[in-house]
Amino acid sequence: MPTIHESGENYLELILEMAQGQQEPVRSVDIARRLGVSRASVSKALSVLREAGMVEPAYYGKVELTEAGRQRAAEVRRRHRLLCQYLCEVLGVPRAIAEKDACRMEHVVSAEMIDRLQKALGEQADGDC
Repeated sequence: MPTIHESGENYLELILEMAQGQQEPVRSVDIARRLGVSRASVSKALSVLREAGMVEPAYYGKVELTEAGRQRAAEVRRRHRLLCQYLCEVLGVPRAIAEKDACRMEHVVSAEMIDRLQKALGEQADGDC
C-alpha cells in the first residue's frame, strides 16, 4: 500500500464523501471550497495522490478515485466512524469533540486497535456517532 499521509487520507475521505449520492463529478474547485484552501493546494495534493495511484488524472478539474483510492478512503471512513462511535457511546464524549478527535486518531491507530473496537462495539459498529 502506498504511503499516504494524514492530509492525503483526508482528501481521499472527502472525495469519497462528496462523490456519494451526487450525479455530477467531484471537481477540484469544489474540494478547495469545502476545505477552505487554494486550488493550487488541491492541485498539489491531487498530484501526490495521482502518483500513488489513488486518483485518476483530473481533466477539466474532474476528480475520480481509483479502485485503490476508493478502498483506502472507505477504510479511513470506517476507522473514523468506529473511533467516533466509541468516543460518543462508550466514553460519553460530545459528538462535536468526538468528530474532531476521531479525525485525528483515524490516521495513527493500529489495525489491531480498530479490530478490537469493531468487536467491542459489536453489530452496531460502523454507525454514526
